[in-house]
Amino acid sequence: MDQNTQANSSSSYTDSRKPWIRRHPFFTTFSLLILVLFVALFLYFGLRPYFSTFDRSEQGELSYSMPSRNGEYTAEIYGVPYGGAAGGVTIWVDVKKTSAPEDSTVKTIYRAEHHGNNHLEWENENTLRIENWNEYTDETITLNIDDEIYDGWGWVCKSLRMKDHYVRCLAPEK
Repeated sequence: MDQNTQANSSSSYTDSRKPWIRRHPFFTTFSLLILVLFVALFLYFGLRPYFSTFDRSEQGELSYSMPSRNGEYTAEIYGVPYGGAAGGVTIWVDVKKTSAPEDSTVKTIYRAEHHGNNHLEWENENTLRIENWNEYTDETITLNIDDEIYDGWGWVCKSLRMKDHYVRCLAPEK
């Protein structure tokens, strides 16, 4: 009996000397998976502004279109819904060259939350006034279509991928 007790105590002694990870492999694996998931989500949401673009992958419906005074450009407002039933609408303003069909590049110059009242107005051949306002918020802005862009979230202004696409990036002050 004494020998049996000694054998049991020595086996429990060796078990307690095993690393905690080897004694609890299921819990360790589960904990590491949860940790990796949280790190991946943190990196995704933390770094997303630095890799943001104005690409909306041809989504949205054309709401309003207006040619420039000389007919060289056409500005178009698109509405892109997000978030399902509780979501909202993001508006995008694209400017495309209409005078030269072979050079029909489309440039997105504006992205913001839709506030209710939208209007486009050409002030001259290269300056576009974009109105987007309601009684609480006003994101109306005048942009030079060659040099300036506006992002209501400010992500594109931080983006490393977009820094060669504009001279001046505007965002709301927060």
